[in-house]
Amino acid sequence: MTEAAVGLIVERGIAGTTLASIGERSGYSRGLVTHRFGSKAGLLAHVHDSVAAQWLEHVERWVDGASGIAALQRVADALYDFIVHEPEELRAMYLLRYASIDPSAEYRANVAKLNAAHIRALSGWIEEGQAQGEIAAQIDPRLAAELFASVVDGLLYRWLVSPEIPIEALHQLLREHLESSLQAEAEA
Repeated sequence: MTEAAVGLIVERGIAGTTLASIGERSGYSRGLVTHRFGSKAGLLAHVHDSVAAQWLEHVERWVDGASGIAALQRVADALYDFIVHEPEELRAMYLLRYASIDPSAEYRANVAKLNAAHIRALSGWIEEGQAQGEIAAQIDPRLAAELFASVVDGLLYRWLVSPEIPIEALHQLLREHLESSLQAEAEA
């Protein structure tokens, strides 16, 4: 059902996706979909959380124990890889994430929880880089994490609206910017 929901959200949008259409596409009745998720809001929260979990596993595989600048660059690499290999899932997750700014979005807390987890992980990698002397000590890890997450969100927004943007070149530029903006100055 999750796969059917992802496909429909990407094709029809959130408003155009119904429990009945998800049931039909997945070969189940609307009643079964309703029984499993309770409501459309419950289904949307499930889709967001399922794809977000897939995204987090993807990032963990790419980061693979790295810290500091290398960890952040690997997050950028994971993002680029997800865009190339899992575009439907990423589109669905970000459509849901952006729709969560609506005060009536019942899954808003799910998105906020994921955002907080992202910032904790990014801040941790930055702090590790500072402890190793790789990242400048004067950088506030939380602010740098928030900025990185904002750049990623903005990049994904632009890609969703204009898929023809030079995503590969932007990915490379992001990697380079991470190094040049965070790197501690070498001692003389």
